Amino acid sequence: MPETIVERKPRPRDRVWIRLSGGRFFAIPEAAATHCVLGVALSDEDIDHLDRLDQYVRGHDKAMRMLGARARSRREIESALRTLGIIDAVRKGIVEALEGAGLIDDARFAREFVSVRKETRRVGPHRLRQDLSRLGLNRVVVDRALASYGAEEQEVLARALVERTVRSGVVDENVVRRVVALLKRKGFDYAVVNRVAYDLARKMRSSPRGDADNLPDEW
Repeated sequence: MPETIVERKPRPRDRVWIRLSGGRFFAIPEAAATHCVLGVALSDEDIDHLDRLDQYVRGHDKAMRMLGARARSRREIESALRTLGIIDAVRKGIVEALEGAGLIDDARFAREFVSVRKETRRVGPHRLRQDLSRLGLNRVVVDRALASYGAEEQEVLARALVERTVRSGVVDENVVRRVVALLKRKGFDYAVVNRVAYDLARKMRSSPRGDADNLPDEW
């Protein structure tokens, strides 16, 4: 049995709220509601069209709120829309529209992510690669974002992190091992970790094994 429109109300942001005789309701763009007048009977195809418009509005609003908080990867937006119950075709349309407007750009997102995280959290490329992969960035995009993050820059950040961690305390073997564990968790290259650890170990004042003259080649 066809349903009819029993209520129609204007809403903010050029939206129209429509309620059907069966109890369902939709919020759609005003421009798409020209023929949605009270008493009009709707076919199943008409109702399906209203549902897709409603999903697009809800999904687009959700994506814009997310992007308003911070930049997002394509997969983050897709995942949120899927959780919201947006069907595949509508979800694809929303994401493609946002990409076309430059609001979703995985390459830019990856570059900015690397720049911010390595400065604010002092993390190495291996940790950044894991984080970006979890956010859905593909390998090519990640490789390009990390291309300029070389050993020299890593070493500067790693040494700054060690100085902040150790400060003026006594350096012994336990301290060196804790520093090594920290730098590995932070995702720095092993070669960088070993250089920083070796230099720190040379400052050891004492060691149960006889001081800094008997250091391992690799930590």
